[in-house]
Amino acid sequence: MSKKNYYIPASAPVPEEKKPSFPDWYWPSGLHDAVILSASELQLQPNYNDRYPRFNCLEILLDSSDAMYTRDIQAIRLYNYKIRTPDVSICQPHELDWIGDRLTTLDNGRYQLDIEIRGYKHNVHFIVEFQQIEVERT
Repeated sequence: MSKKNYYIPASAPVPEEKKPSFPDWYWPSGLHDAVILSASELQLQPNYNDRYPRFNCLEILLDSSDAMYTRDIQAIRLYNYKIRTPDVSICQPHELDWIGDRLTTLDNGRYQLDIEIRGYKHNVHFIVEFQQIEVERT
């Protein structure tokens, strides 16, 4: 199984000449220190006339104004998602910090996003697989 990994370290942005070709919607410089304001899981009424009907959505609202590199993202909506770390939730009543992430393109055309989060007693990884995404920018 071939996968394509995109890893954004928390320490520094990737130099232009070493950047892989990221999807257009991705944040290639990283969201280190963005604040996860809230996250909501939504069940959707699918439109079966669409090529890819949307069954559910994980909406993540961010304050990226004080992030180290990417400061224009307000919301990320992951459609047809599956949480791969059921013991970790980002739907918390308190704010969490986005430390870094790894994006993987899966063979089935889906993506996997592994987000390192601070806001627990120690940093944790929240992993979610999804089919489609919308990124709301300012």
